[in-house]
Amino acid sequence: MKSSSKFKTISEVSKESNVPQHVLRFWENKFTQLSPLKLSGNRRYYRKIDVELIAYIKNLLYVDAISIRGVQKIFGRQTINKILKSKNPLLNKINASGLTNTKTTDEGLKKTIQNTIVDLKKIKSFLDK
Repeated sequence: MKSSSKFKTISEVSKESNVPQHVLRFWENKFTQLSPLKLSGNRRYYRKIDVELIAYIKNLLYVDAISIRGVQKIFGRQTINKILKSKNPLLNKINASGLTNTKTTDEGLKKTIQNTIVDLKKIKSFLDK
């Protein structure tokens, strides 16, 4: 018997994510990382990490308007854990630069914005000539 907190059926995931069941089955064929547990009678049971991946795929396809092929290229042969850890490129840049506390991050962001403003002013003065 399944534990409701650990696994969800395809109908539960479909309602929660607002993605039709046939689309979830289609995505399983397109994205190798999306592989719910299949038990007796090929019933699908989704783990929490599968649900998170579905939300990420939905966002990439519907919000960012990336094609299925594009998402496949983004995912490559990465594992589901690696995909979900790296899904926010802005956070990765901040963490890679060693900016960990909020004050340092705010200062870095402020400096980047100031540099961008200076660059835009230079471009404007060049175009005004």
